[in-house]
Amino acid sequence: MIDTSFPHGEMHDAVELGAVDDRSVRVWTRWPNDEPLLLALRPDGSEPVTAELRPKATTDWTASVTLTLPAPAPDTPFVVEGGGRALPGRFAPSPGAPASLTFGFGSCHMPYALKDRKIIVRTDDAAIYPAVTRDLRTAEASLLLLTGDQIYADERPGISVRDDLGEEHDPPPLDVALEAYRRNYRGFFNEPGFRGLRESLPALCMWDDHDIFDNWGSSRAKSPLDLRLYEAATRAYAEYQHPRNPGPAIDHPPFVWTMEHGDIGVLALDVRGKRNAVTGTMLGNEQWQAVRAYLTGNASAHIQTLFVISSVPVAHVARWFAMVFDLVPERFSTSVRDRWNAGQFIESRDVVLDALFDWQTAAPHRQVVILSGDVHCASAFSMRRRRGGGIIHQVTSSAMTTPLVAKQMAFNRLVVHAQNLFEPRYAFERHFLSITHNIGIARVERRQQGGHRVSLTIRSWNSKARKLATGGRLVVEPQ
Repeated sequence: MIDTSFPHGEMHDAVELGAVDDRSVRVWTRWPNDEPLLLALRPDGSEPVTAELRPKATTDWTASVTLTLPAPAPDTPFVVEGGGRALPGRFAPSPGAPASLTFGFGSCHMPYALKDRKIIVRTDDAAIYPAVTRDLRTAEASLLLLTGDQIYADERPGISVRDDLGEEHDPPPLDVALEAYRRNYRGFFNEPGFRGLRESLPALCMWDDHDIFDNWGSSRAKSPLDLRLYEAATRAYAEYQHPRNPGPAIDHPPFVWTMEHGDIGVLALDVRGKRNAVTGTMLGNEQWQAVRAYLTGNASAHIQTLFVISSVPVAHVARWFAMVFDLVPERFSTSVRDRWNAGQFIESRDVVLDALFDWQTAAPHRQVVILSGDVHCASAFSMRRRRGGGIIHQVTSSAMTTPLVAKQMAFNRLVVHAQNLFEPRYAFERHFLSITHNIGIARVERRQQGGHRVSLTIRSWNSKARKLATGGRLVVEPQ
């Protein structure tokens, strides 16, 4: 028998910060206590705003609330107090105001291993989290973007949601599957370093396949158990991750969201919720309409630098490699079929890229930077249209702690070569590739002449020395 206990137990109570604008702060909590949770937002120089929360068992004792000031207080420091914690932050600049911003971004949190039939923490790798927290504090970061695979729902015996959940064609009731995902969240989110990182600054999230299960949406066949797990994963994500994000609370995909920080914007794409390999769907019509409306409407008109979260990189596996694996039986090729440029999804890729190029070239000083994860290596690419102008940059940070296995490391070194073969519409340029555990730091500095200078740095983890060092950097400005 495997001891299925998480090494540090399961999260009991928590208070963490999410979306922040120029007058409000989103607070996410888990609070399974008899007494209500009392929260106070204390801005410098102003009266506090308070709230009382009583989360319910129906959402595994999770809840969120937006604390809002009577009037905007752009750039003002604040502290949120509640549950014995004091969480600092700073309100965003006014919408459209020339702004600067420093933030961290990363993906793939899997610090656990199985040893002697027990779940253990790989301590040398997990030590990255306190180091990242220190790095972001030194950089004066004000935000953390978690871009996918914040849990690994089906990765390890003993904590996999598939353990003891029945046969592929005989799924368990929804409440049984949902409890398996909730238990994963309580365990993965209670790892001390990762928890300390999330508590150190406001964090926003987007899910990826392992928040559901490996390669969700890229296989043509879906068993009744697959569909039940997807249903449960959706409910759990809507309890533990999405309530931190900007916008209204929703309990079903697509979980697309947008954020603004002065004249800096974030557009977070949900590339998992509606993905369907049979129909070739990546975003789905509802999300695509929302994305197109955002890019062509007033909401993005004042944005100078737009960060686009795509949990799966747009540029990574070269098109020629994806074409080869389109011919291979699916059971041997699902990981490659998971890419934007796989045969069933490449049309969606081209539509999204053209929309981003059109937005970027429609006004001076605009830039687009895609932030990605998923692939267990860090990299930087630039993409250009062969006709029509424009340039889009992409930086991938992956993985924070997911094991780096030799087979996948060799795969990542191979698939990035010859990016421009069989690519008639776009030209790709690779700037660097780093196969280490890592975190990304973006520093966005406003320029006097308009737009921003954007420095995107990968901080690579040396587990033996227990130190972070620069593993790659891309610096871009408007052309």
